[in-house]
Amino acid sequence: MKVLTAEKMRQLEEAAVASGLDYRRLMENAGSAAARVIRSRYEVQGKAVTVLCGSGNNGGDGFVIARKLTEEGAQVTVVLTGEPPRTPQAREMLSRISPSLLDPISLEKDPFDANSAAREADLIVDAVYGIGFHGRLPDGVRALFRVLNGLPAPKVAVDIPSGLYCDTGEADEDTLAADVTVTFSALKPGLLSGKQAALCGRVEVVSIGIDEALLNQFTSEQTLIDEGMVRACFPPREADSHKGTYGRLLLVCGSYGMAGAAMMATEAALRCGVGLAALALPRSVYPIAAARLCEPIFVPLPETEKGQLSPTARPVLRREAEKSDALLIGCGLGGGEEVRDVVADVLTHASCPVILDADGINAFAGHIDKLKTACPLILTPHPGEMARLMGVTTAEIQNDRMTFARRLAADTGAVVVLKGHRTLVAAPGREPLVNVTGNPGMSTGGSGDVLAGMIASFAAQGMTPEQAAMCGVYLHGSAGDAAAARLSQHAMLPTDMIRELGGLFSNLE
Repeated sequence: MKVLTAEKMRQLEEAAVASGLDYRRLMENAGSAAARVIRSRYEVQGKAVTVLCGSGNNGGDGFVIARKLTEEGAQVTVVLTGEPPRTPQAREMLSRISPSLLDPISLEKDPFDANSAAREADLIVDAVYGIGFHGRLPDGVRALFRVLNGLPAPKVAVDIPSGLYCDTGEADEDTLAADVTVTFSALKPGLLSGKQAALCGRVEVVSIGIDEALLNQFTSEQTLIDEGMVRACFPPREADSHKGTYGRLLLVCGSYGMAGAAMMATEAALRCGVGLAALALPRSVYPIAAARLCEPIFVPLPETEKGQLSPTARPVLRREAEKSDALLIGCGLGGGEEVRDVVADVLTHASCPVILDADGINAFAGHIDKLKTACPLILTPHPGEMARLMGVTTAEIQNDRMTFARRLAADTGAVVVLKGHRTLVAAPGREPLVNVTGNPGMSTGGSGDVLAGMIASFAAQGMTPEQAAMCGVYLHGSAGDAAAARLSQHAMLPTDMIRELGGLFSNLE
């Protein structure tokens, strides 16, 4: 799915007009499509609907919506939040509303009536600014939005919530928060900003009649991962295949007190189809893991007094890495100088794809230059780990996730999976991928271990690092959604997500 900036959307519409459409038709199509989404989600007949309309083309879309919902039996009130419509097409759409049915209220001239109409509404439609918003909200609009944000009535944003910057995801503090955002032709970068998810609600992309071939001429700022992209990475298994066909994965994970991380990563990797998994872990953790897992090969290793991997394990790990098609290191390893020595040695001598997660990433905090290796590398940090690695604050990472993910990929040559809401996959020289599966129920210890095991499994089976990361984050989020549907977001556990993988792969097959 395309993700286009405000400027590229303007260019797209200009190209559509040059190809034979006109702006009035585009506006009519946009408003009609938005009205259809509203009718599909909310009962409108006999309901009080307040449509907030600005003076630009977003307001023109709102006039079309008002007319369409009136035809469906809604009791519609139009509130003009600024000057009268500025563009010819918006003025025409306002003129098409029957004066006997709708008499617009001016927020500037009649603030009491405008606020009353908004307060009494069963549904509010935000068609104030759209993708052209910049600066700050005017005082009158700000005051109205503050009132509306405190009301329970559902709110539908047209193209983008008013107050949100289309290209950056920055937002005025009083941006009108939507339950549903109906956006046109393509997603907008601001709608994918994790920090503004609460402002956008559920986002639906609708067509406004622009030819798909024309849309495809415009390069996307980022790409949304969809099922078709993932499905293409899973060809049918050959009838004469064997365990060697699907790769050998070495997992260097676990420490005393953190056996669960190693077991979840290994079980997830196995459930994702790797041919052979070898779990290298401290000797004291071996009996714990072996009591739970039957399928992997175990490589018990020397350990320190704290139950972490000892530097004397390095020769064994080198030999194991030579036999492997991919290597996961980090889940539950613990910290300290000795662990850092083991991680650095493995990374230095590896030739297969390496997935660094959790403590594997923390081992390089302040030493990002050492991540430039000859082997293909996948990094899977959460924002805190990424902040430590790059020497910034977690808040800085969260305020500009896209930029930091791109920068880390460029600086290290690695594929970067920046976890969180709207997980990002950034590869050097490529447009980032954005994942939209998943839910807040996945915000619990162990979820990242499951993801790391999945990505490592796909890498061992021969996917490119970017493909492995893409499929991992999409299916991980899908498994989380399936677990939440079955158990609730409150009650689901990371191990429940592993149990959902069978159904997902059954669908893929």
